Amino acid sequence: MLQKMRASTGSWIAKAILGLLVLSFLGWGVSSYEGLGNSANGDTVAKVGDRDISFQEFYIAYQRFLQTQRLDSIDSDVARQLNLANNVLQNMTLRTLYEAEADRKDLTASDDMVRTEIQTRPTFQGSDGKFDRLRFETALQQNGLTEPGMVELVRHEIARSQLLGAVTAGSAAPEALVDRIYHFFGERRSAEYLTLPIASVDAPSEPDDTALQAFYDERKEDFRRPELRGMTYVLISPEAIAGTIDVSEDDIQASYEARLGELGQPEQRDISQILFNSEEDAKAASETLAAVPVEELKDKIAEMGLQLIELGQFSRQGIPNDALAEATFSLEAPGVTSAFEGAFGWSVAIVNTIQEGSEPTLDEVRDQITRDLALDRAYDEVFDYGKKLEDAFAQGMTLEEAGASIGIEAKKIDAVDAQGRGPDGTPLADLPAGLTFLQKAFADDLKAGDVGFLETTESNAMFMLRVDNITPAAIPDFPSVRDEVKAAWMKDARYQAAELRAQTLAAQLGEAGDVAMIAASNNAEVNTIENFARNGQAAGGARIPDALASELFGLDTGKAAYGVQDDAFVIARLTKITPAEAAVDGDFRKNISDALAVGMSNDLVEQLGVALQKEIETTTYPEVIDRVYR
Repeated sequence: MLQKMRASTGSWIAKAILGLLVLSFLGWGVSSYEGLGNSANGDTVAKVGDRDISFQEFYIAYQRFLQTQRLDSIDSDVARQLNLANNVLQNMTLRTLYEAEADRKDLTASDDMVRTEIQTRPTFQGSDGKFDRLRFETALQQNGLTEPGMVELVRHEIARSQLLGAVTAGSAAPEALVDRIYHFFGERRSAEYLTLPIASVDAPSEPDDTALQAFYDERKEDFRRPELRGMTYVLISPEAIAGTIDVSEDDIQASYEARLGELGQPEQRDISQILFNSEEDAKAASETLAAVPVEELKDKIAEMGLQLIELGQFSRQGIPNDALAEATFSLEAPGVTSAFEGAFGWSVAIVNTIQEGSEPTLDEVRDQITRDLALDRAYDEVFDYGKKLEDAFAQGMTLEEAGASIGIEAKKIDAVDAQGRGPDGTPLADLPAGLTFLQKAFADDLKAGDVGFLETTESNAMFMLRVDNITPAAIPDFPSVRDEVKAAWMKDARYQAAELRAQTLAAQLGEAGDVAMIAASNNAEVNTIENFARNGQAAGGARIPDALASELFGLDTGKAAYGVQDDAFVIARLTKITPAEAAVDGDFRKNISDALAVGMSNDLVEQLGVALQKEIETTTYPEVIDRVYR
């Protein structure tokens, strides 16, 4: 299709807006546009007007989002708590709303515009900056796209960019606003400062019980103990069931043969390629190069004036071009292939090196295969075990007896709080994974002695639990926490003494005191910081507390202030004020102007989305959305 399009023309506006405001297909991993209706099983995640967002499309987008954010291993319940799937769907819904509005406005893109957009995307360009069809086809394969589907996606993206470009055209920040922000944030200041560790201040004398009692009375809430619950539970996990499943030798052998490619390391070949304009040229070059030793091939190719394209290392299955794969993997040793006609026309390939593949023996992977087969079957049996547990309990067995009847021992927790911590505040080990277990255990309607319903965890395990006892949240009396109160009083008193010392030092510095002498008499370090910003950050990574920096930006030269950072007080005297014109380069103002313009554009686009949501009916299906976590 691309070859049939006419010579390129300029894209209309806003590749910047397209990159900034629109989710490109590679960013989210959208499936082919030919299949953007319902997924194979008919599930729909959302309806936007007369358009459906299928579960298949949504699932691919969600998985790509996890990959790009390096969240592949995130726990499903944590992902649910962070609302990740809904955030992905919200972006997809907005994109679909913009597409619908672009259609209503009859906005579209010509074949030339689509062709130019595809050929100028960096993703599809080779090292020479030109369109690389191998990269293009590889990207299509990785994202489950066809070429016509890709063309339609880009056509819709351009239409969206036309719509958004029209909405945001002319959005620029007023000069007066840019000037004020430039002078405010561009100003830099310098200071000399002392660092006074809190631990260096003399410890206060030990308090008597009267002082401790008063401290306790004032801060009782700091010593409150959370509600604790003791419980008994039966956990039906796939891992527990897997240990009871016998796997036959025939099944192990069959799985080994089916997974041999996955378990082993496939052969890898380092491949280069030369493209030719005709079959005759390709065959002539192949015959000439075939007589050249492998180690001399690159020099000979350069001597012949040919362009060698380094493709890299591939397994046979990893090469998206069948002709290239057949030619390179038919060689028994490194060398030159015969001429062949592939996706790019007539070519000759060079196999530079061959890395032999490896296949493990059955004995080497027997345990792994056995565990995997047992676990696969165990997942299917969790529900059946759960029904048996439920039935046994319904027949009058205790929870312990019901668990024993299905071969799973009940476990006990003496005391745990809603965050999974024991009475001493440390997290308990070996709690069932995920948040569901503790959420159900601390449900308001579950009283001491009650047994909850059969529940499913985020990792597809099932459990039933009984609350054995409840220790209500309470503030302990003073005698029982006297040592804890004393430690808190001592820490607070030392902090107040250090702060008082910092106030005194700041007053001395502000009165033009000698910084070196003051530091020496207080066992403090002297440092300087040049040209720090309002957040306390200076070039080279130096910084002072942001609260202290804010104070210093409100003072005249020679005045002093203090702030706390980690376990120390920092006392600083302002030594120099540098206005923005002398402190920052010319790009600083432009960056402010650009950032304000982008912010205004984003606001306009957001307002458009809000308006379209009122005009175009949008329906989401939470039960289908939630499937993505499983």
